[in-house]
Amino acid sequence: MKRNLLTMVLGAAAIISTVSCSEKENDAPVLSERVPMQFTAGTPSLDTKTAIASDGKSVVWSEGDIIAVFDGQTNKFDLVDGAGTSSGKINGFALPDGEYHALYPYSEDASMSGSVISAALPSVQYSTADGTFDTMLNPAVAKADGTGLEFDHVAGMLKINLEGVDGAVKSISLTADKNLAGDYTVNMSSEPYTAAAVTSDAKNTGVQLVAANDGNLAAGPYYIVVLPGNYTNLKLTVNMADGSTATGSLASLEIAARDIKETTIGAEEVPGAGFGFAATEDLTFSYKGAAKTYTVNAPAGTAWTLAADSEDVTLEPASGNGTAQVKVTLPYSKYIYDKDYTLTLSADGEENQPLVITQQSCVDPNQSDPIGMTTTDGTLTAEGASAMVKTYDKFKYGTFVWTFSDVNLTSGYFLINNWEGDSNLVVRFGDDADDATGFTNDKGEPIYPLHVMSAGGEYKINGNTVCFGFENGWGGHWGYTGYFPKGDYPATVNELETVKLVMKPVDRVGGQNSGWGTKTLSRELYINDVLVITNQDGSDTRRYNTGDIWQDGSTHEGFQYEFGIAGDSDDPYNQTANGTMTIESFEYIPYTAE
Repeated sequence: MKRNLLTMVLGAAAIISTVSCSEKENDAPVLSERVPMQFTAGTPSLDTKTAIASDGKSVVWSEGDIIAVFDGQTNKFDLVDGAGTSSGKINGFALPDGEYHALYPYSEDASMSGSVISAALPSVQYSTADGTFDTMLNPAVAKADGTGLEFDHVAGMLKINLEGVDGAVKSISLTADKNLAGDYTVNMSSEPYTAAAVTSDAKNTGVQLVAANDGNLAAGPYYIVVLPGNYTNLKLTVNMADGSTATGSLASLEIAARDIKETTIGAEEVPGAGFGFAATEDLTFSYKGAAKTYTVNAPAGTAWTLAADSEDVTLEPASGNGTAQVKVTLPYSKYIYDKDYTLTLSADGEENQPLVITQQSCVDPNQSDPIGMTTTDGTLTAEGASAMVKTYDKFKYGTFVWTFSDVNLTSGYFLINNWEGDSNLVVRFGDDADDATGFTNDKGEPIYPLHVMSAGGEYKINGNTVCFGFENGWGGHWGYTGYFPKGDYPATVNELETVKLVMKPVDRVGGQNSGWGTKTLSRELYINDVLVITNQDGSDTRRYNTGDIWQDGSTHEGFQYEFGIAGDSDDPYNQTANGTMTIESFEYIPYTAE
């Protein structure tokens, strides 16, 4: 039976000059264009929002609820009053006038472009102590109508009653013929609003329900939030606390936004499990890395060991005795193709049992130039045109390392390019030209056309203009292109092994303008572990005037990285791209303050 999960009206926005000391203050900085605001949030007395009250019906706000309000950027609004009731207050910062859209729950990865909101429904969901479902989970959106925001849920909810299962339940996994969770978009230009799954080459994403404290699930029924869709071949795996496994199935499911579908699934214990892994369908990991729990079946008293074919995989524990559960953890993916890992379970007197898990590539084939890309091993093939891939995520500070093998380019060069709005960063490296361009850089060094690192653009931050130039960016706005001549690194692109880019904030010194903030952005570029260019070597005070678009309270999300083989037949130095190269990995190491 379809039910309207939420009709939430946010009352007239009261623009306030101060926030009461008795209320929780939002962490967001007070930007010059944005002011403190408070919304009164009301919910109906029936249906479901973020937490189900003890009567199983009432809508209540939950402690820690956060909402994203879009007004050209993503603003965080916190619940400051009304937890456990149907009426609450939320505080945050937003433009005093403008068109508002909103998303519940807030996520730093959520964004809005044009009329489309992009977010993700988690594949790992947590069952609450009362057996309902996780707060900060069931997504809802709103579009401003005058001074109010009326929310609608954009996902559906599946209420599962289990039959044939006795004992404590450790976790429940559900899969179908297509994604039940993962990335989705909502088009806010037309109603009714609904979440649409983002299709990709990645394997289907299921849902795993676990206890928030890593214990056992509370007694059912069990609630799972899923993306709207028509699903078939649904498979349920119930992992019991004693290490046994039960499975069930559902032939089809049609669920729309705002639906609560209740179903009873009969699950039966897997007979004769013997030595090996319990039946599971949840073998796919996100590129962001995650931990999943798998059950090892072994006769009582049987000592076993578990090993992975890569150091990327963490196993806890890696050995045991009898039936037990193992947590398998993968880090952020560094591969530009879906990567398979093999886990091997072994014990004396038993045949080795393999389990293959797959992690999604860190690049999005739907946002790339897929010319000649071989996704099985990360090889790019350029045939008269560029062959580029682009990361799913946007990055700010950090160390970024590209590792290569079998580079064989007959024309073109390796390019790193990220462009967002009015700013960009470009690194290119190729065969060294026989002759310099005839120009020199500001150090008097000859300029070679293919070895460059440049950046430019500008942003307004806290009322100040911050230029994203490479050097002396505050002057020409588009900054300084850094050329690096022949050196200790290889002269030919075919000898390329690694490229490393380091981006971090540093204190501004020398030639600074007090109106530009206190931080600047340091960039270092290494080719085959040789430092070839830096804008923080101290030889020129202008190099300390590089703008940092992310500091001083900026909510700028950072850049996606597009990289691969590039060429330009209109440029005599950069001919049409031809050849192949294998990108073994793209490793992201987050920045930590020194």
